[in-house]
Amino acid sequence: MEEKKDNILDLTKIVPLLLKKWKLYAGCIAGVIVFSLAFVFTIPRYYSCQIMLAPESSGGGMNSILSSFGFGEANSTDDAISPHLYPDLMESKDFIVSLFPVEITTKNGELTTSYYEYLLHHTKNPWYLKLFGKLQKMIKPKKEKFTASGVEGKTTSPAFLLSEDEYNIANMVTSKIQCNYDKKTGVVSVSVNDQDPLVCALIADTVSRKLQDFILEYRTKKARNDLEYTQRIYDQTKAEYEESNENYVAAVDANWDIVNETAKARLEALSNDKTLKYQTFSATSQKLEAAKAKLQEAIPVTTILQGASVPQKPAGPKRMLITIALMFVACFICSVYILNTDSSWKGRPQ
Repeated sequence: MEEKKDNILDLTKIVPLLLKKWKLYAGCIAGVIVFSLAFVFTIPRYYSCQIMLAPESSGGGMNSILSSFGFGEANSTDDAISPHLYPDLMESKDFIVSLFPVEITTKNGELTTSYYEYLLHHTKNPWYLKLFGKLQKMIKPKKEKFTASGVEGKTTSPAFLLSEDEYNIANMVTSKIQCNYDKKTGVVSVSVNDQDPLVCALIADTVSRKLQDFILEYRTKKARNDLEYTQRIYDQTKAEYEESNENYVAAVDANWDIVNETAKARLEALSNDKTLKYQTFSATSQKLEAAKAKLQEAIPVTTILQGASVPQKPAGPKRMLITIALMFVACFICSVYILNTDSSWKGRPQ
């Protein structure tokens, strides 16, 4: 029984003991404040803009049934790139690099430039990160620049050969853009963070449009190729039919008063050729209309549930909350330290 009583915390002894060490608490709180002013409060504020899209599903009824029960999409979809792969797509270097030339304007209207130049020269960083970057450049050995002689023309990817600055900016953009896909609702949400609210909204809107353009390009690629091929065949058969018809009409005009077997045979051959060319032209015309309808059917419908909007308040960092949380942690550590070093609160000698 005595051992159990010894293990019970006696607040009447603990509280006065902790209050006696108020100078230690004051020093810890002062240290937290200094740390916050030097590090936490130097972190630039950022804004966040979110858009929500509902892309058209092409997986059929089974996908809808499975999604309603929370099992995600079925694997029976004909698309190689389904909505749950959109986050991976938006992290690809090709997609990120395509955002570099986007023209942006800051909210105060003082700067209009490309997104790449804005991130490279006009974004703020804490002083310790700037210092770390300078030290890293001093210590880091210079790399030999890679020359791309003989590479041009062998690839169409704009992200094939990036400079060190371009690679670092691409990683920065990747960290600023977050894409999530909800398997149950089929909604794709994209959020963009940036230090300027207008730039944040502009990039979010651009990302939304580029994603929709990519979906459109991918879904209609085969249908567009089929339509182009059918259009070429249509133009060719039309020209052949018109030429055959002109030849027949010219032969009729030239031999209208001549009655002999040779002329009759020639006119009959031209008539048969014209009929055959017309039948081919007519069939191709029907295929062309079918290809146009197929392309129209393949065009995906993407519903914008929430468009881009310029945020009015910063999304972070929560400087005061971070500082208060650090104060609580510092006070807790001080309390544990005091109770471990002074056993008088236990009611027995150490």
